Amino acid sequence: MKNLTKLFLGAVSLAGAVSVTAPALAQDAPQFSLAGSIAVTSDYKFRGISQNDREPSPQGSLTLTGPEGFYVSAWASTVDFDPTSSSNPHVELDIYGGKHTDLWGVDWNFMPYYYAYPSQNYGSGPKADYFEIINQFTKAVGPATFSGSWAWSDNLPFNGGTGNALYGTIAYTVTDWLTVSGQIGHQWAQNAKYVGSSDYTYGDIGATATWKGFALDLRYNGTDLNTAQCASFYMATTDACKGNFVATLTYNIALLP
Repeated sequence: MKNLTKLFLGAVSLAGAVSVTAPALAQDAPQFSLAGSIAVTSDYKFRGISQNDREPSPQGSLTLTGPEGFYVSAWASTVDFDPTSSSNPHVELDIYGGKHTDLWGVDWNFMPYYYAYPSQNYGSGPKADYFEIINQFTKAVGPATFSGSWAWSDNLPFNGGTGNALYGTIAYTVTDWLTVSGQIGHQWAQNAKYVGSSDYTYGDIGATATWKGFALDLRYNGTDLNTAQCASFYMATTDACKGNFVATLTYNIALLP
């Protein structure tokens, strides 16, 4: 409930901030845009860990961008946390928003982010839903783009305790249709040590090719967690934390204006 309260308050704050600019919008040209995407991935990985039992996942998103760098988004994917359980959630729905701000040539993206699992059926047990606040800083230098992020949660899924993640990404534009990139990060989880698991480091490296509205991403992902550490705290599916190659095909479309 406290996570839902935070999400509600964040949405109210965001709506209030946008409404301040409403009179100006009535006189100026439209400043809103709506974009969407549909995708299929061979394995939905989140911070190096498979969320769908290393099986393909269909995914989709909508993003409404407004004036002054404000935006709100929704993103959905299939998931499979535990194929042996009938209470297993099968859908993830992420609701998030925020604001881009220029800080002396660095883009600061402040993003309250809520991860929801509406198909979960665990009764009165701990919930998979959780809330994060993400701060992301991005700087382009010629053909290279550098990004650093910090994600904080007051309670990870299934009462996992406080969580912090630090991760950095480097992307290099080879041509107008090809980009190579890599990421490395570390996830801290307060209660992992109490069940024989631990914090962990993860990373990926790959390339993305684009053509018109399509993007094909080929990437190798991995973590330093072994099977027992992964299953005891992070994911009850086989080999969820082991490295593998992932292919993702995305179609992006501008819906408005």
